[in-house]
Amino acid sequence: MATSQTIFNHYETAYRSTSSDSETDSPSSATSPHSQFNVPEFKLGFVRGVVTVRESIRIMTACLDQKINSGRRRVPAFVFDIDGVFKNGGKYAPYGAGVLRKLQTAKIPYVFMTNGGGGRTEEQYAIEMSKKIASFDSTASKPQKGVYAQEDQMVLSYSPFKTHLKHLKNEHVLIVGCPRAMNAAEEFGFKHTTSMRDYAKRHSTMNPFHKGGCEKDDKVVSDEKETWDEDFKAILVFTDPSDFFESLQIITDLLLSSRPGEVEYEKNHRIPIVFSNPDLLWKSQFKFPRFGQGAFRLSLEACYKARMQAMNLPEEEIQERLSDFIQFGKPYDIQFLHARRAAVRQAEKMESEISHFYMVGDNPASDILGAVRMNALSAQKGLQRWSGLLVRSGVYNEGEDPKGASKIFDTVVQAVEYGLKHNSHNAQSTAKVEA
Repeated sequence: MATSQTIFNHYETAYRSTSSDSETDSPSSATSPHSQFNVPEFKLGFVRGVVTVRESIRIMTACLDQKINSGRRRVPAFVFDIDGVFKNGGKYAPYGAGVLRKLQTAKIPYVFMTNGGGGRTEEQYAIEMSKKIASFDSTASKPQKGVYAQEDQMVLSYSPFKTHLKHLKNEHVLIVGCPRAMNAAEEFGFKHTTSMRDYAKRHSTMNPFHKGGCEKDDKVVSDEKETWDEDFKAILVFTDPSDFFESLQIITDLLLSSRPGEVEYEKNHRIPIVFSNPDLLWKSQFKFPRFGQGAFRLSLEACYKARMQAMNLPEEEIQERLSDFIQFGKPYDIQFLHARRAAVRQAEKMESEISHFYMVGDNPASDILGAVRMNALSAQKGLQRWSGLLVRSGVYNEGEDPKGASKIFDTVVQAVEYGLKHNSHNAQSTAKVEA
């Protein structure tokens, strides 16, 4: 199986079916239970709830359009993936600092867009990343303490939650992910949150297994009546769950009932579950790619569907309930629109104009496919075009489908050199990157 495969194998087919000039809004989208998400429906296998072509163009026109100004210096902008490009797990590439220093010297705008984040805020991630890039730097004759990433240059997988889930900020939501995700949720303005860990502790019998995997048969459970008054309005998956099985079981229960300890199934109970990262695989320090949040979503959908079938629910209702799964993250437009906005704002501060966007990533099915889609949208509106530059330093293996990548390089060093060379509108943008 190709290692760059994600859970969105039919993405291109679905995109072609929705990207024609004659696209019209479907009647069902107006009555969708998730129309309040400001993320109109986009049917894609199990997936619904990501931004349509029409909505993307509307957002681009309203918020992101950068008019041509012949008096400004024209420069390319780079949008970098992180894992598989600048680092594998906690091990950063020794050439990362040299690449970014050259871009800073040449005043070339760049941003980072990852399908991860580890529960950090954008500010926390930027500070940590700058320190790590500097500590692994082998391109300088002496240690450099430069700032290689800042808060306004970071687009994390869950960054759009801040702006696109505003209607949930005063509602009770369940937060799934590592412990740091709770801090990120609070920083984003979600005022009434409960972590999966705390919920599982409060209702300890929902998961019949100890962390070690054995049954909890060595503990007598109290007969004291539990209260099931949480009344969650949504489940937000910030990062991969800390306990895969526990999250599968508890989320399935909560999608079926608001009081899973009292009533197993409530027909009129429907809440959305929002995922931040669709990647099936990602590159850590291990030699081969590891499962990501996309694998958890696949597993949850399969278990949830099988549970509903075992309850003899009608197929129509099963499909409707599966539509409560909402997806953010690359390759979807909303993620790329956030990155575009960040790059445009940087260019404006530099009194420059972006001539072309380069997405540099290691995953064809998220980084490259997203860039190809953004290029098509930009072409329709006469905005700056996009190219996807694929690198071999992550999940991509030679011989796999590059999903429309303009070029394939060994590392980000060669990718940046290519982008600068092909957009050398100014002499300073042709500077060589330190290898």
